[in-house]
Amino acid sequence: ATPITADKTFNLFSYSAGALWNFINGYGTGLSYTVSQRAPSAQELYSYGVHESTATFLIGNSNLTKETSHNLELNIQKTLGKVRGKVNVYLNKFNNYIYGYYYPTDYTGGDENFSVVQSQQAAATIKGAEGELTYNWGNVGSGARLFADASRGTFDAGGNLPLQPAPRIGLQVAHQKNGWLANASYTYSFQQNRLATWEVGPTPSYNLLNAGLSYTEKINKVSWTGFMMLRNILNEDIRYATTPMAVRLYAPQPGRSLMVGVRANF
Repeated sequence: ATPITADKTFNLFSYSAGALWNFINGYGTGLSYTVSQRAPSAQELYSYGVHESTATFLIGNSNLTKETSHNLELNIQKTLGKVRGKVNVYLNKFNNYIYGYYYPTDYTGGDENFSVVQSQQAAATIKGAEGELTYNWGNVGSGARLFADASRGTFDAGGNLPLQPAPRIGLQVAHQKNGWLANASYTYSFQQNRLATWEVGPTPSYNLLNAGLSYTEKINKVSWTGFMMLRNILNEDIRYATTPMAVRLYAPQPGRSLMVGVRANF
C-alpha cells in the first residue's frame, strides 16, 4: 500500500548509567545500562519507488513508531603492562525494531525485476561479545592487536534478523620508526548462515589481508605523507552479510587493489 505522507512528530529520549570497579591494580570490570530511542527515517516512513543501487522497490510505512533500545553491557579489562586487553558482552533488547521486509513477489515495472521491500517493525534482541588483546614492544614503536567479535540478532517471535554481521577474528601489526609506518591486518570472517527467512545465503567465509606503508616528513610547517595501500591482497570473493541482499549477491567487495598517494596536513 502507498504510505500516507502526513506530518510525523516523535519525542525521543535517552539515558545511561554505569559503574567501573578496579578490583586489582591494572584490572577493572564495568557494567553499563543504556536506553536510547530512534525515530524512523523519512525513507522508512514515506518511500515508494525504485531504488536502483540496491535493486529494490522500496515501500515506506507511515505507521512506524519510534524504536527503543535497552542495552546492558558488561566488560572486563586489563589496562597496565605491555599486554593489555578487554572483553565486552552485551544484550540489546528492542521495542519496535525497524527493518526492511522482502516480499516474495517482485516489482516488474518497466524493464526492472526488483524485490519489493517494506519497512516493518517488531520486538527483537541482539546479543554478542567482542574482545581484544594488544601488545606494545616498549619504546620501539611496534605493536600488535588480536581481536574477535560475534553477535546474533533474532525476532522475539522467532527467526533471525536480516543484515546481521558474521563472527570475525583478526590480527593487526604495525611498526613505526623515523617517519616510516608499516602495517598489516588479517581478518577471517566465518560463514553467516543465520539469515532472515527471505535472505539468500549463506554468505561465504573469507580471508581479508591488507597492508600499508607510508613515510611522513614535515616541510615548512606542512606535514607531507606519501603512502601505499594494498587491499584484499589474497583477491578473495568477499560478500558482507550486512550488505543489502541484491548488492551482496551480484556486487561483491572489490578484489585486489593498490592505492598510491600523497596527503598534506597543515
